[in-house]
Amino acid sequence: MTYFVGIDNSSLDHKVCILNNEGNLYSQFTIENNLTGFNALGTELKNLDEVLIGFELPHGPLVDYLKTKNYTTYSLNPLKIKRFKETITVSGNKNDKIDAAAIAEYLRRNHNQCRPMIYSSSEVEKLKMLCIIHNRMTEEHSRYINKLHFAVRQYFYLHESFFSHFGCTVQLKMLIKYPTFDDLRQASDEELILFLKSNHYHNPKYITKLLGKIREHEQLISPDVVYAYLHEVNMLCEIMSSIERSLKDIEKEMIGILDNHHLGKIFRSIPGVGTILGSNLLALFGDNMSRFDNANQAQCLFGTAPKNYQSGSYHKVTMRKACNKYARTVLYRFAFETLIHSKWARAYYDMQKTKGKKHSVAIRALSNKWVKVIYRLWKDDVFYEEDKKLVAAA
Repeated sequence: MTYFVGIDNSSLDHKVCILNNEGNLYSQFTIENNLTGFNALGTELKNLDEVLIGFELPHGPLVDYLKTKNYTTYSLNPLKIKRFKETITVSGNKNDKIDAAAIAEYLRRNHNQCRPMIYSSSEVEKLKMLCIIHNRMTEEHSRYINKLHFAVRQYFYLHESFFSHFGCTVQLKMLIKYPTFDDLRQASDEELILFLKSNHYHNPKYITKLLGKIREHEQLISPDVVYAYLHEVNMLCEIMSSIERSLKDIEKEMIGILDNHHLGKIFRSIPGVGTILGSNLLALFGDNMSRFDNANQAQCLFGTAPKNYQSGSYHKVTMRKACNKYARTVLYRFAFETLIHSKWARAYYDMQKTKGKKHSVAIRALSNKWVKVIYRLWKDDVFYEEDKKLVAAA
């Protein structure tokens, strides 16, 4: 007999509901969010014939525990569970026990239409988490750059004209060493030249131009304003420097996994793919070939496939929102990068533009094509070759 387990996750404990084939309640209990609670769940499940476990949160200590015990698990969309509850009750009552029971009942009725969680090798699972954290830290770094830009503009606006890219490493070092205009002006030309050359700025014309800006500038900002913003700038520079060091360490780990994996060379053979994009693509597709039965499954999961809505004579095509947002962002960035590295990608993008599509729509359409091409490379274990026009398969 098959038993269906619904688990409602929380940070303190987990509500568990077990139903049998007929939908009758077999057991309902609460476990703590620790190893003792997980072992109690394992003890309850070990005497059951076949167990299918459903939950909404696809990660966490409990999910890792169930993975090590080789249980068949399903990560269910919370919106689907919410709408499913509305079909079986109209009272609107909600608590964790009700949610666990709804998950178990949904899994009992629809397990044939649900796909169980499929894991890649431990190295690729590690790479997946590194890529997610790398993406999150990169976004945080961008936010801190914007904050730093605003603060510097309030008391040291001359700094905006020093470097072509605000927030670069040498600019952070300069703000840490010379946090105010007075500190910068008091430094001798020899000291500033030595500082710039030690940070790989050797062009005499650039150095002369920068020194001229410093010597000719007249500071009009009140010392009180400078003093106030100085504390914020010091804090932001320290945070950003720390993030940059962590990003370098994470990137080193990502590159090591990519270079040592047999799929790494396949992803690196795709035009426009470097170490970071290659690592992200490997993390998205994984190395378990049973994960996708066809390219369309990957397109829908990654959010590149559009959503069609038709009713009577009305029809519209919109962006898919129920998907892996991180994957959609990575593939959008990847598709944009291929415009200057792949002739067919550029031709397809131009064709979409001639149809009147916006830039973002054309890039998403291109990323959808690329997923089909990458799927074939991934599935057949072959390298990308532009001359073979693999895009014909798309």
